[in-house]
Amino acid sequence: MNDPLPAPRRGQSLTLWALAVLVTLVSLVYQDRTGPTYPLEGGLRTSSGPVRFLFLRSETIGSDLCVLLQEPVPPGLSGRVRYRRYRSRDAWQVAQMERGEFRFVRRGRPRSVRGLGAELPSLHERAGKYEYFVEVADGDRPPVSVTGLKPVYARYKAPVPAWALVLHIGAIFASMLLAVRATLAALFGGLFKRLAWATAVSLLLGGFVLGPLVQWHAFGVWWAGWPNGYDWTDNKVAVELIAWLVALWANRGERRNRWTVVLAGVVTLAVYFIPHSAFGSEYNYVTGTGHGTAG
Repeated sequence: MNDPLPAPRRGQSLTLWALAVLVTLVSLVYQDRTGPTYPLEGGLRTSSGPVRFLFLRSETIGSDLCVLLQEPVPPGLSGRVRYRRYRSRDAWQVAQMERGEFRFVRRGRPRSVRGLGAELPSLHERAGKYEYFVEVADGDRPPVSVTGLKPVYARYKAPVPAWALVLHIGAIFASMLLAVRATLAALFGGLFKRLAWATAVSLLLGGFVLGPLVQWHAFGVWWAGWPNGYDWTDNKVAVELIAWLVALWANRGERRNRWTVVLAGVVTLAVYFIPHSAFGSEYNYVTGTGHGTAG
């Protein structure tokens, strides 16, 4: 189906690229902050004064898991961590929080934070998880859970080479940027076919070559989505690729169907607003097996 639109002016093209960059950055920040590698952070008000907390939700095998109340911690405030391995028959254990300096690595960079904290011993299984509550006591008052009745979950993974992560993230960033720009070109005029092809190629590289490589290093499997598991990250990338392949098929040769590109763009935005690693790899300590992991 031919559906021609006038080519955009140079100024309009630059505006569309700027808009594509903005949408891409917002989407990737959302993915990052909703993923398990992003610590749970926030503030807590006590009668002694406010305090900031930082609870890690992801760690590498061989490293203890840091759970922190950050300086300045009001005098008279104490805390403890009640924890156990997730999907196990373990009894709850308690680690008392102590004042000191705590070191951990985020995004490949070492960090050092002073405050009131505890370190939970490293798990040894890929995709093994802790569930824990942080309970804070203010003076003589009984301890209260910072997250109420909802525990914090923290997942362990094996080390992943930095180069694999950088290339994977770079390719995924490029595919998202090109997808948004192709969609805008289809909506407002422009040569969207090359952009659609570039989107599909970068998505194949980031999601189906480098993504499985990262997955293999972290959890010992190449693919954790359907039919091997329930990882929505893998599944949503597959749905996204199908949408772009349909768009390429509809625009093969001399054909020009901009609405299939717009639909593929809408699908891309939709899957990016599904939280990262939902229903991801997880080890079951009761059965000694797991889904999306070699354990």
